[in-house]
Amino acid sequence: MDPLTLLLADSRFPSGSYAHSLGLEQAVSDGLRDVPAFIRARQRLVAEADARFAVEASRGNVFEEEWYMRTPSPALRDAARRTGSQLLRAASAIWAVPVKKTPRPLALGIVAGAAGISAEDTALLALYDDAATVASAALKLLPLDPAVTARWLADLAPELARSATRIAADDGPLPAPAAVAIELNAPIHLEQRERLFAS
Repeated sequence: MDPLTLLLADSRFPSGSYAHSLGLEQAVSDGLRDVPAFIRARQRLVAEADARFAVEASRGNVFEEEWYMRTPSPALRDAARRTGSQLLRAASAIWAVPVKKTPRPLALGIVAGAAGISAEDTALLALYDDAATVASAALKLLPLDPAVTARWLADLAPELARSATRIAADDGPLPAPAAVAIELNAPIHLEQRERLFAS
C-alpha cells in the first residue's frame, strides 16, 4: 500500500470525520447495540457505493449530480459536503486540489487522484474510512474497550480488501443501493437537542 494512502487513512489527518458518527448516534439512541452489524450494513448499502464514486473521482470522473441522486436526505448531503470541503482544505496544503463543497466520497477520490493512489487503494481507503469513523464514534456512545472496536476493523479487513478489488475493477453502471433507515433518521438526529455528533 502506498504511504500516502496511510496518511489519508490516519485519524490524525484533519478531515473533519471525527465529528460524525455516520448515523450510529441516532441508531444507538433508538436502541441499537450491535455496532458490527451496523458497520457491515453501512458497507453494503453506503460505503461500497461511495467507494465506487471515489474511484471514479480519482480518475477524473466527478459524478456529483449522480451522487446527490442516490443520497436524497438534505441532512446527509450537507454533512457530506462539509466533510468533503474539510478534507479538500486539509489536502490542499499537500496536493494541488481545489477547495470546494464536494461530497466526501468524491473529495476523497479527487485527493487520491492528485496523490497518485491506485484505484484499489482508493476503494480500500473509502471503505476503511467509513468503517473506522463508525467504530470511533461507538467508543464515545457506548461503554466499550478500544481494543474491541479495533478487533471489529481487523475482522472486517479481509472483506474490505476483497470489496476494494471488486470495486476498482467495476466499469459498469454507478451503484445506487438504498440505506432507507439512515436517510430517514438523519433529519431526526439533527433535531436532537443533546447530541455528540453532527451526523
